[in-house]
Amino acid sequence: MLKDYKNQALAGIWGGIFFSGLGYLLTSTSSVLYVNFGYLILTGGYVLFVLGCFMYSRGKGYSWIVGMLGFLGPLGLLLLYCLKDHSKRILAKRTKEA
Repeated sequence: MLKDYKNQALAGIWGGIFFSGLGYLLTSTSSVLYVNFGYLILTGGYVLFVLGCFMYSRGKGYSWIVGMLGFLGPLGLLLLYCLKDHSKRILAKRTKEA
């Protein structure tokens, strides 16, 4: 995996999981204010998770379109994990240009 995208992918995926869980906890409360705020955090966590999957696919040497598997949630992340790593080809291309 390319180092440029590794930290961004980890932060996006784990941050998305954390904020989705936090949003889920807030939506299960009885206060209307907390429920609405929970939905907002839940949506932000989902977006952060999908962006992390985009970075993960870029780090493995795939197009950002493959990162759309992140819309499938954990199943999409599992599919991304199972894809072959093409980053060595990109690193060889970068060193050839330099």
